[in-house]
Amino acid sequence: MPTEKRLPSIFPEDAILIVGAGRFGGRAAKILGSRLNSPMWVLDTDPEALAHIDAPGVSTVRDDGIRFLANNLTRMKPTSTIVPSLPRHFAFEWLRTCLGDELVAPIPVPQEILPFLPHTWPGLDGSLLVSHADFLCPEDCSEPETHCTVTGGLRGTPLHERMCRLDLQGYQTHVIRSRQLAPGVGGYPFSDLLALLDRLRREPAAKWLVGTACRCHGVLTAFRFLLIP
Repeated sequence: MPTEKRLPSIFPEDAILIVGAGRFGGRAAKILGSRLNSPMWVLDTDPEALAHIDAPGVSTVRDDGIRFLANNLTRMKPTSTIVPSLPRHFAFEWLRTCLGDELVAPIPVPQEILPFLPHTWPGLDGSLLVSHADFLCPEDCSEPETHCTVTGGLRGTPLHERMCRLDLQGYQTHVIRSRQLAPGVGGYPFSDLLALLDRLRREPAAKWLVGTACRCHGVLTAFRFLLIP
């Protein structure tokens, strides 16, 4: 079992931080730990979940991953990779933790955007789950550029592009693209989170749609940004 080690004052440029030690986080650690030489950490508050992490070269951190990454901006390199493995929309929760609940308030996702998206389901946290598929995809999908590995059919416009094109009056839209690191494992550089935070601070829009998506699957959250006087 990986042990909890002293954290670096500044994480390496090629560091990988997996947020969540449940089924998906454990799978990500096992696959990436066996394929990559990058220093890797798994963050979770649950010691039992961390105890089940069994992957070479992977360390564990007993802490809330969202709060940890929001409170340690200067310790992160922009090129470090974040692998969200939580049943919540990590990018939104990170943003809300950085800015505070008093400034970032979630609101229902507007129904007007549903006709412009493929299949959708309500998420447990109030977000909207979006997918090109209306079936359970295999965990080891290689996410081909043009077609679905299950149906063999053409996928069409990648989901992250479709979500970026959402244009709803009164809302600004920002989508982070999740890129495949291994079959069924996606992540993005920490710089993508910083870009989201910077854009929110620069553009004084009151309402936002923030999403995270790969070619096939995504999550979308709506919120009201209470502008600082």
